[in-house]
Amino acid sequence: MKKLKYIFPIAVLTFASIFTACSPEDEQELPQHNKIIYLVDFQQVVEGTFDETPFTNFSEVGTKEWFGNKDNRGNGYYEFSPFQSGQPLNIGWFITPVINLDQANAKRLTFQSAQHHVINDTENYLELFVSNNFTGDVAAANWVKFEFKKPQPNSKNYEWVNSGGINLAQFSGNIHIAFKATGGTANANAGAYMIDNIKVF
Repeated sequence: MKKLKYIFPIAVLTFASIFTACSPEDEQELPQHNKIIYLVDFQQVVEGTFDETPFTNFSEVGTKEWFGNKDNRGNGYYEFSPFQSGQPLNIGWFITPVINLDQANAKRLTFQSAQHHVINDTENYLELFVSNNFTGDVAAANWVKFEFKKPQPNSKNYEWVNSGGINLAQFSGNIHIAFKATGGTANANAGAYMIDNIKVF
C-alpha cells in the first residue's frame, strides 16, 4: 500500500504536464513577470466609446480603412476588409500612438491576429512594422518589418492566432507599431484581417 503514495503524485504531475504542454500560452511569450507598458484590447469598441484619435488610420491605396468591430461573444477588435471596395487594390495602415520603450523591461511585443475569407496571401496579407521616427507621415518614416505567427489562408475563419514574442531590443526611446493590410475587391483578394490584444512589456 505504501507504493500508492508515490504513484498518485506522479500520475498527477504527468497529467498536469500534458495540459501545460498543450496550453496556447506556450505559443506566445506573455508578460507574466514584466510590467506591461502598453496595452490595447479594443473592448471600448463594444461600448461604442473607443477613441481612435491617438491612432493613425491611413489608406495608402484605395479608400478602405481599419475599423472597430465586435464578435457575437462581445469581444472587440480592429479589422481591415477590402470586400466590396470596388477597387482592385486596397492598402491600409493602423498605427499605434507613441510608445516609450525605455519604460519596458523585456522590450517585447505580443498581439493576436485573425482572418476571415482569406484564400491566398499573395495579394491579400497582413504585415507588421515598427518605426522610431514616425511623426504622422507614413511615407516619410523608416519602417522595420517583423515576422510573426499569423493566420493562414483557408484556415478557420475568426480564429485568433498568437503572434509569439517579437523582440524590439534594437529600438530605444519612442516607437510606433504599425499593422499594414493589403487586399482588393476581387474575390480572391477580398479577405479580411483582424488584430487584438496588443501588448508591449
